[in-house]
Amino acid sequence: MNFHSIKHLIKIKLVFLFIGIFSFTAYAEVPAEKDSGVKGKVVDSQTKSVVEYATVMIYRAADSSFVEGGITDAKGSFQMKLKPDEYYLTIQFLGYKTMSVDAFEVDRGRNLFDLGRLMIAPDNALLEEVEVVAEKSTVEMTLDKRVFNIGKDLSSTAGNAIEVLENIPSVTVDIEGNVSLRGDEGVRILVDGKVSGLAGINSRDALRSLQADMIERIEVVTNPSVRYDAEGTAGIINIVLKKDRRNGFHGSIDLNTGYPLQYGVGINTNYRFKKVNFFANYALNYRERLGSGNYRRDFFRPEGTYTTLQESDRNRTGLSNMIRTGAEYFFTPNDVLTFSLMYRYSDQKNKSTIVYNDFGPGNEFLGSSERVDDETETDPNLEYSINYKKDFGKKDHTLTANLRYFDNSETERSNIIETIRPVDLLMSQEFQKIENKEQESNFQVQLDYVHPFNERSKFEAGAKYEQREIDNNYIVEELNENGEYVNLPDYTNRFIYDEKILAAYALFGNELGRYSYQLGLRSEYSEISTLLQETDESNSQNYLNLFPSAHLNYKLTEDDQVQVSYSRRIRRPGFWQLNPFRSFADNRNIHTGNPNLRPIYTDSYELGYLRYWENASLNFNTYYRYSTDVFQRIETVDTLGITYTGPVNFAQNNSYGLELIGNVSPKKWWNVNGSLNFYRSMTDGEANEIQYNTDYITLTGRVMNKFTIQRGFDMQLSVNYRGPMDMPQGTREATWSADFGASKDIFNGKGTLTLSVRDMFGTRRWAFETFAEDFYTNSEFRWSTTTITLNFNYRINQQKKRGSAERGEGQQMDEGMEF
Repeated sequence: MNFHSIKHLIKIKLVFLFIGIFSFTAYAEVPAEKDSGVKGKVVDSQTKSVVEYATVMIYRAADSSFVEGGITDAKGSFQMKLKPDEYYLTIQFLGYKTMSVDAFEVDRGRNLFDLGRLMIAPDNALLEEVEVVAEKSTVEMTLDKRVFNIGKDLSSTAGNAIEVLENIPSVTVDIEGNVSLRGDEGVRILVDGKVSGLAGINSRDALRSLQADMIERIEVVTNPSVRYDAEGTAGIINIVLKKDRRNGFHGSIDLNTGYPLQYGVGINTNYRFKKVNFFANYALNYRERLGSGNYRRDFFRPEGTYTTLQESDRNRTGLSNMIRTGAEYFFTPNDVLTFSLMYRYSDQKNKSTIVYNDFGPGNEFLGSSERVDDETETDPNLEYSINYKKDFGKKDHTLTANLRYFDNSETERSNIIETIRPVDLLMSQEFQKIENKEQESNFQVQLDYVHPFNERSKFEAGAKYEQREIDNNYIVEELNENGEYVNLPDYTNRFIYDEKILAAYALFGNELGRYSYQLGLRSEYSEISTLLQETDESNSQNYLNLFPSAHLNYKLTEDDQVQVSYSRRIRRPGFWQLNPFRSFADNRNIHTGNPNLRPIYTDSYELGYLRYWENASLNFNTYYRYSTDVFQRIETVDTLGITYTGPVNFAQNNSYGLELIGNVSPKKWWNVNGSLNFYRSMTDGEANEIQYNTDYITLTGRVMNKFTIQRGFDMQLSVNYRGPMDMPQGTREATWSADFGASKDIFNGKGTLTLSVRDMFGTRRWAFETFAEDFYTNSEFRWSTTTITLNFNYRINQQKKRGSAERGEGQQMDEGMEF
């Protein structure tokens, strides 16, 4: 990197940090004036839950003239400054009866007049025809969870789940589509609060086929309690899909096109009739992704240094279909049975070209070769789910039972032609075929029970059984001199993976004045076995673990909260990390698995602070994680210059960090939200008789500015930054990118046109340096180019954004997170 590039990057970092710090602190630290006024909290009279986004209207008692108005926040609270006088107010929310509060008097110099808890009652007749019009903010925060509403992020429109996750604070997605949270790849990805076939055998490819217009919101839980699976050392990411429960017919249609060539249609519908609610989602999408990469590898030999320069180009095209449909039947208002079915089918064509140029000592040219891989891939997936929920009438007294089964399969077929051009020798060609068949089945049954003793304390318990099997048949053939394709036994195998997990948990929560706490214990018995059929090599691991969690919350005021939490987590090796097969798409860079990998155990500690202001909020977290049996990919090179990369348990890791997430509206037309995650990681261990010690400090961050040009016309600009990072064998370079979006309402607010530009300046890339005693590598990869997308959304019997009254199937996860 030259001096001007370094100077340019430093400027970007300084601008990024300045915007973030200014946005979160400059506005928020203005001390509140002690003017007179009124405050209160709006609560549902039946469920006793808070009512978000209720409209509060204040009138002067003397002449009933309108004075001030506003909406309740995420905690159902409101407060307004008023001049000394006598007032009355009304509270309105769609689906509820209008409530009036009798006259009250505001005195000069007096603290805010506290109306306390204001109970509003549902209006069942009105629910037959209401439309929810309140808009949620992009980011909603609680101490134990953060919610990101996808419809508000213009840069994610018409994208897929992977592209959505790239814009979530503290989440990074690498060149291969692996998702990390706070720098840790041990993330559990759920769909509607459950393990789903939408994550697929290869989660990154499956998530790319899940379109953003089917997603309602993303929930991030960094230190989950024992009610959730212990899997995921970094935490949980829950993808909540769209579903409606209002009476009548509601829906939306999305059409999109863009560059590189892409087009698609998405349909989301709901029909509620008396006791039955039908829902259906369909998405059809075609996309092209253009990627490239290059690397330089030096091999150190006694006779001198050998060098290989590699350039690669990749064009991935894919047509995907996904339909999700189901029905809810309300036996009574408190007994609901839900059935859903999801079918996904994608057909991809991928072409990659890799060119090698080889040099000997003294930069002597030794020859070149070109490897062209034409691959087709089909991925059908079928999933069934039955869910029953019983509400016993008392707040939070519920019983939930869930049964889920899904079947995934992936078939990849490649035709490879390698053209070899050595110096002073005749050109030759090799013809090879690869067939990779993967079949996964997953069965889950889960039962959860919540029993409140009173309004302040409750007990929870549950059990879960999951059985998962993956059968992978990998065949490599090569054309011989007789014109026949023969098997290459070193690269051909059948690998069978079987996993059974039985879990049970108990959790107790209580409130004591300003304090609230949760204490829980989860037990999981794991039985994992693998079989490599060709060599009859088998491996079996059985272990019983206890996973405690503890959360302590303290309310300094209604607007200030502090939480301390602890949890113990596990990261079991995935199927690909255990499978010892040798990939063959690039015969000079071979990836292998390790069937002897052990799980990683992590103790996670977190201290969080959450503060609300009238037009701003700030979430500050500091965290520490201690992990044992850490596995990472280690590279080795043989005497022929072929690189083998595979995971090894070799270390313990200590990491800690500071995370800042904030939201501020300096003006009514301008909203800023962003995040900074600053962390340090220390790894110490030994692999292949080599001691590895890494200690690095890095940061990731994001700032998004949204501007309301006029009603129904918004623009958005966001910047992402990922700092450099040391790895056991090298470093990853820093990178940054910028995205732009603009939306305009049309057809009297029933339609919206959205333009988004991802990676405006073409800077989203991954660059690495790898060091070892016998080799050095410098590489750079890009998954895709700058992407421009135009999306049209048309709504039928619904408004642009949905409010909290329309929470979908993922609501169960929300309810469980509250103290």
